[in-house]
Amino acid sequence: MTEEKLPIVKSIEEIDDPIAREKLDQLIKEPWCQGAMLWGSRATGFGAPGTDWDALIYVTEEYYDSLEVKDTLWLEFDESVEPRRLVIDFSPVADSWFRQQMDSPLDIDHSPYAEGVVIYDPTGKLEEWRQKLAAYPEEDHLDRLKNKYVLFLGSLGNADLNQRRGFTIDSKLNMYRAVVAAANLWFTLKKSWTPPLKWWSRHVKDMNMPEETYDMFCDAIEAPTFEKLRDLFRHLKQAILDEGYEFPNDSFTTFLETIHVRGRPAQIRHSYM
Repeated sequence: MTEEKLPIVKSIEEIDDPIAREKLDQLIKEPWCQGAMLWGSRATGFGAPGTDWDALIYVTEEYYDSLEVKDTLWLEFDESVEPRRLVIDFSPVADSWFRQQMDSPLDIDHSPYAEGVVIYDPTGKLEEWRQKLAAYPEEDHLDRLKNKYVLFLGSLGNADLNQRRGFTIDSKLNMYRAVVAAANLWFTLKKSWTPPLKWWSRHVKDMNMPEETYDMFCDAIEAPTFEKLRDLFRHLKQAILDEGYEFPNDSFTTFLETIHVRGRPAQIRHSYM
């Protein structure tokens, strides 16, 4: 946790890699290009100095529809080094892309926009989309919190059951599943979309996770056991209760609410994570 963060740029001119900067300079001159947003390591500041540049290139619907599927990912490499280095990882997107993600309840379809940095936006439409997609759904918070809680509880219960039956591999798998469910639960408790866990420790440090909680997570991640995960579950359950929520005191009803037809959308109700 002592590594320095990468600089987060706010404009194309601030990009220090000539390949990435020149490519973006070319793209924004195209009549179908409406904007550009950095995401990933260059938007969070997490990564090595030579990490690639991830960006969404906001294009017109007509141009987006004209692309073959194989042409919806733009990669460029620095061939002057061995092995060659990936520099550009760009994806063209249009309004239809954003509308599809707006309708999705999945964290992975929203979290990049909470961290994304718009660096070209002549009409302001791209920043409007970014803000809409980044906004945490306050009205769904209780449902989301219940769902993540039940996923953690279910994973932990299956790990215990497998262990008691002597199914060691199955138990271990559910312990790992419980660790990821616990991470999802913590971010949701903080009213945040769960970011990709590639940089989990840096994300939670930036969000001021208490040291006790961080240490419990690290211990469970490094060598998961049922006992460690049970303690982490109790710790997070108490954190939920401390926030004034009563549902952890009736886990059975909470579970039924998450699978009820009037509960969460099916892709959430039946998800593992």
